[in-house]
Amino acid sequence: MSPTTRTATDQGESGNRFEAPEQYARYDVRDPLNRKIGSVQKLFVNDSGEPEYVKVKMGLLGFKTVLIPVTFARIDNERRILMLQ
Repeated sequence: MSPTTRTATDQGESGNRFEAPEQYARYDVRDPLNRKIGSVQKLFVNDSGEPEYVKVKMGLLGFKTVLIPVTFARIDNERRILMLQ
């Protein structure tokens, strides 16, 4: 993690698209074909408090994690998912 990127929960701030970053923990992450690829573990924001990356737990046991830029994700609060575009 770069020194300019912090987690939103550590920073206590929220970004434009993500109103309360901690609320997205455990949201399902789905690909453009609506297949589940993992779940949200953490949201990272930049120094301005704007969201930059979503840390996603993947795999059967959740041992693999990846960072996905938020520009590739759309939030569906009703269904509690992040849909990759």
